[in-house]
Amino acid sequence: MSFGTMITIFLGVALVNNLVFSGFLGICPFLGVSRKVDMAFGMGCAVTFVITVSGIVTWLIVHGVLTPIGNAIGYAEALYFLKYVAFIMVIASMVQLVEMYLKKFFPALYTAFGVFLPLITTNCAILGTCLYIDMKPETQHLLNAAIYAFGGGIGFLVAITIMAGIREHIRFSDVPKCFQGAGITLLVAAILALAFTGFTGIGK
Repeated sequence: MSFGTMITIFLGVALVNNLVFSGFLGICPFLGVSRKVDMAFGMGCAVTFVITVSGIVTWLIVHGVLTPIGNAIGYAEALYFLKYVAFIMVIASMVQLVEMYLKKFFPALYTAFGVFLPLITTNCAILGTCLYIDMKPETQHLLNAAIYAFGGGIGFLVAITIMAGIREHIRFSDVPKCFQGAGITLLVAAILALAFTGFTGIGK
């Protein structure tokens, strides 16, 4: 596999097909934890770790356990549904590790995240990444899958940090009354999604 292919996979999921702005995944933490840059950056790092490790572990489970067993016993389609169970269990385990780490070493950040930290388990961006890795032909190799998962996490980190920076400035701006609150937040998210469509020309 060439270095150019790895860069293409990374930029493809981080910018061109950003999980938030293109796939509209992970919107709940994207909107809920993007009020401050430091919180948004911490959440982005946590999600990047969970996505990367979950992507690698689920790839190993699918290609190293489920697929060989399914082919051996002739029930590959039946075992296909076990992938979803495996994905959710792996994601929940990774989130638990992050939660214990933050609670021990960064208690203030752990408290600030509140309910959004355990909700990483149900973050559709993470499950969506695992499903994409399983379906896409270019991620059928472990290194490609790891790069794709890491790129997806970086894309989420970039998206939520940019959003937090803009929302911090909005607090000191004269926002029309009809747009105050959720209205201006959703409008900014829509403009960012349109802006990120400009990256679709990278590969042309």
